[in-house]
Amino acid sequence: MPRPSPHSTGESLPRPLLAVGVPCAGVLLVAFFLIRGFPYDDLAARIASALERRHGIQLLFGEIGPALQLAGPAAQAKPLTARMPDGSALAFDRALVRLAWSLSWLVGEPALHVEVDGAAGSASGTLSWNGTTSWRGVIRNARADEGPIADWIPTGRLVGALDAKLELETGESGLEGFAEFTVRSGTLALPDLSVPLPFDELTGVVDIGGDAYASLASLRFAGPAASGSGTGKIGRAQPIEQAPIGFEFDLQLEPALAEAVRAAGVPVDAQGIAKARIAGTAAAPEIR
Repeated sequence: MPRPSPHSTGESLPRPLLAVGVPCAGVLLVAFFLIRGFPYDDLAARIASALERRHGIQLLFGEIGPALQLAGPAAQAKPLTARMPDGSALAFDRALVRLAWSLSWLVGEPALHVEVDGAAGSASGTLSWNGTTSWRGVIRNARADEGPIADWIPTGRLVGALDAKLELETGESGLEGFAEFTVRSGTLALPDLSVPLPFDELTGVVDIGGDAYASLASLRFAGPAASGSGTGKIGRAQPIEQAPIGFEFDLQLEPALAEAVRAAGVPVDAQGIAKARIAGTAAAPEIR
């Protein structure tokens, strides 16, 4: 009597077959595009159409052509401008897109590797969609005081060179995910403080979505005149300017900054230790 195959009994494929088959499938996919000729213009048009339809983001391409990469054929645009739904624009010197080396293709989920570079920094990662759009990647040497990063900080102002790891997806209530970030050689401005707090390095983790617009899970910074840590969150409201906020910061201040913090109404002891609380709304924060 013939023995039933693993597939017919619902068993998983043998590991050796998976180990060989998945890379071979990827190589064959790349070879297909190399032989057929990679559809650069068509790929760019499809991406632009999907972004505008799903998120209202309009892409304006400059010259589009091939880019040689060891990971496979890619389409490259020089330059590229992204017009956001609010009318603002992001300009990049170069944008590159290719098929991502991802197992998601084997289950029918498209995935693209994306890279952008410009005066405001660079980003790279994997963009995928199957009902929801997700982004997993990194940002390098970006300016924290410029959009779109500055738009994500509705309270206070952050200045410096930012590196971050992000995992985001569109959920029922909007963006969901997290960001881990480091900002170098910058300043942190809090509401009502006449002098921003300088730092050599600031690190933090932000959780996005759930019962809050964003939750600051942790924040730490250190510099020559101030150091500290903080937590807090921005609640949900429409519009976001009316979202309730609640943050707490523990600060260690040198005398030069202690007086400025006292002037904002925050008690500072003789050792320069202070606890600042920020309440109110995103549009009207109050320091206590």
